[in-house]
Amino acid sequence: MKAVITTTAKYLPEEVLSNKDLERILDTNDEWITTRNGIRERRIRRDPKKATAYRATEVANSWLEKRGIAADEIDLIIVATMTPDMIFPSTACLVQGNIGATNAWGFDLSAACSGFVYGLHTGAQFIESGNCKKVMVIGADKMSSILDYEDRTTAILFGDGAGGVILEAAKEEGYGVLDARLYSDGLNGPNHLLMSGGGSLHPASHETVDQGMHFIRQDGRQ
Repeated sequence: MKAVITTTAKYLPEEVLSNKDLERILDTNDEWITTRNGIRERRIRRDPKKATAYRATEVANSWLEKRGIAADEIDLIIVATMTPDMIFPSTACLVQGNIGATNAWGFDLSAACSGFVYGLHTGAQFIESGNCKKVMVIGADKMSSILDYEDRTTAILFGDGAGGVILEAAKEEGYGVLDARLYSDGLNGPNHLLMSGGGSLHPASHETVDQGMHFIRQDGRQ
C-alpha cells in the first residue's frame, strides 16, 4: 500500500517585500539579488497575532473544503516549521484545535529547509504501515520573525507562508510516494545554518538579544 497526495493547498500573505524595498535598507540591489538567486519578491505578514499556526490553519481549512472531508476524519497532523508560535504546545496541536480535528494527534518537525520533505516521508510511513488513513503534512513559517533585516545574506532569501498536502492510501497501483533518500550532516551543518539563541544552551536573555542570537544565520556558500 502506497501513500498518495490527494489534496494540496497554500497560504501566502498579501504584503509584498520586493527587492526594491530591500534596496532602501540593505547594501544590495535588484540586479544583484535576481542574478544570484532569481528572487524578485517575498511575502511577509507583520501582524504579530497571526503567526505560524494561523498560516497552517488556513492551509488545513482549505484542504478540508477542497477534499470535502470533515476535520474529525484526520488521523495525524505534522507541521514542519522553524518558527513555531511557541516552544510548546506544538503548532500541530494548535492547528488541531483550530480546525476541530478531535480524532487527530500531531507533532512539529524541525529540520529547516528539509522539514517538509522529512514530514512527507514520515507521514507516508504512517499511511503505508496502516496506522493512519488520512495525514496532513504542512510546511509553515513566519521567517520574518527571525530575520535580521541588516543581514543581506538571509534577508533577501526568506519570506512567510505555508503549504502542504493530505496523504491517503493509494487506491490504484502505480500511484503514490515511490521512494525517499534523506540525509543530514550533523558534523558540518550546524556551522552553516543556525539560530543559536532561545534554546537550552543559550536561553533568552538581554545578552542573547543584544548579540542577535535570535536571528537566523547562514553561510550561503556552504
